[in-house]
Amino acid sequence: MQPKAKKLIFITVLLAGCIITSLISTNDKAKTLPVSSLLQSAQGAVTSKAAQTKTVRVQVSGAVLEPGIYDLPANCRVEEAIAAAGGMTENADSERVNLVRKVRDGMQIRVPVQKAAQTNRTQRKNAQATAGYGASTTKKSSSTRAGTEKNNSAVQRVRINSASAGELQQLPGIGPALAQRIVQTRSRGRFSSADDLLRVPGIGKAKLAKLRNYVEVD
Repeated sequence: MQPKAKKLIFITVLLAGCIITSLISTNDKAKTLPVSSLLQSAQGAVTSKAAQTKTVRVQVSGAVLEPGIYDLPANCRVEEAIAAAGGMTENADSERVNLVRKVRDGMQIRVPVQKAAQTNRTQRKNAQATAGYGASTTKKSSSTRAGTEKNNSAVQRVRINSASAGELQQLPGIGPALAQRIVQTRSRGRFSSADDLLRVPGIGKAKLAKLRNYVEVD
């Protein structure tokens, strides 16, 4: 065989080998590509599921129907947290709440009350406190007055025309010296009324006012 023919046969075999090798490699890639895609899809599904099952704990308070602490999905927003708490009350000020804000763990969501409603509630509280104070004061005054009347009725009155100096000392503000002056004064003329005690040196109008409920003219 001539050298030129041998060279031609070698080149033909070499080309055929390259073509076969290329076909085998392409076939392997075609087989492995779907497996890789399936793995990526599975990982994405697991990640998505994990994100959905993750929760955060928040506190919802203020003008809501059921204030409290709630466990919510991590990707939820403030409006969902308020809905979990029963929704807003009639006097809630929704304009001061960012409903689309995303919640985070440990967050406190407070729904404010409308200013007009808050003012009315404060006025009602003040009115109730004033009414309670007035009732308490009236009750206390009545109790004090009743106690005073009871004490006055229970006082043993002293007969200023016949009482001894010792008995006169039982009167409020009357000591031994003043009791003796009362005895000396009545010896010069009996007392016809409690006002006659003004004749006694040392007894003025202020002291007479204190003695009036404790003395008796016999």
